[in-house]
Amino acid sequence: MIARDEEGKLDITLLEVQRPLSEAIIKEYDHKEVMKDIHNIFVQLQDNFFEQAVYQEYLKYTITEDLEFVIVEDPSLKIKNINENNLKLGSEISFKRFTKKDYKKSIDLCEHLLMRVRDSFYNLDEIEKYVIKNFEYDKPKPLTDEIIIFETKIHKDKYYRSKKSAYIKMALQLGLMDEIKMDTILVSELKKYISKNIVTIEN
Repeated sequence: MIARDEEGKLDITLLEVQRPLSEAIIKEYDHKEVMKDIHNIFVQLQDNFFEQAVYQEYLKYTITEDLEFVIVEDPSLKIKNINENNLKLGSEISFKRFTKKDYKKSIDLCEHLLMRVRDSFYNLDEIEKYVIKNFEYDKPKPLTDEIIIFETKIHKDKYYRSKKSAYIKMALQLGLMDEIKMDTILVSELKKYISKNIVTIEN
């Protein structure tokens, strides 16, 4: 529940830190790369809005002062095959698979990306939502980390954990980590295979 001040505005000093990812989980990922990936997703949302001019009504979004991610859903939208590889937009699909060319060719893909971003944003803590809104939505100039720490009165270690958690949570929900995980799995399995099949040459 968003807390408000006497003027009815969001009271950022009361933003809740409910369930950030553990430090152990956060350390599994390169949070700087994850932040770049999420930033690129928000850039793609903006590009989609301008590229698909006829469908702008369904490609615009607002993140309100109450930290609500608001869109207008297209009532005629259906899940379809959306690229030459016949990839479908199920909830498990990784948006890292798609190129700018894919988005230009498919309004379905553009709309589904927006809905998945909205849904992943919804699953964040209040402070995590505030962080994403500040750095990826607010224009022209977002607040710095130092200002947010000062204004929210959150300990800096707790704040930076929540910031990393926000980006990693969104990336996981958008399937942006699939390739990283797959690489890790492949390396692990390869090491197992090598260890089992070492040929020892005796003199």
